[in-house]
Amino acid sequence: MRYAALAMLVCTAISGALILRAWLTRSVVRRARVRHGRHRRLPPALVFGHVTLALLTAATWTTFVIVGNHDLAAYAVALLAATATLGATMFVRWIPTYRSGLTAVDGPGAAHRAGPDTNLPLRVVLAHGGFAVVTTTLATFVLLTHR
Repeated sequence: MRYAALAMLVCTAISGALILRAWLTRSVVRRARVRHGRHRRLPPALVFGHVTLALLTAATWTTFVIVGNHDLAAYAVALLAATATLGATMFVRWIPTYRSGLTAVDGPGAAHRAGPDTNLPLRVVLAHGGFAVVTTTLATFVLLTHR
């Protein structure tokens, strides 16, 4: 079960890297520093805090899988909870920006996404969240049943 959690953690990391790449390459970081209001829904400190905790969580869980120390699993699950909290915060803050960014232009059926945070790939964001939920569930199960 710990290997299944590790595999899901890898899927979560890959999808998260895709989201981070989209966020960085579309000049969102620069715009987030100079704009206010809805364009500042994903401030760099929140995003990079989530990424930092996620990397620390991945390192801790991987070490647990290799070493087998139950204390490492407990630390990893605690870090995972903190990471998930920041991730859920970003998702909740991102939803209104994404929804308000959908405006029709150039006739019926055409859509234009306005605003820096609307450029994130919706399917990848949803997959990332799903992978994170499964990872959290599996890791918690391993923590509760391992000894």
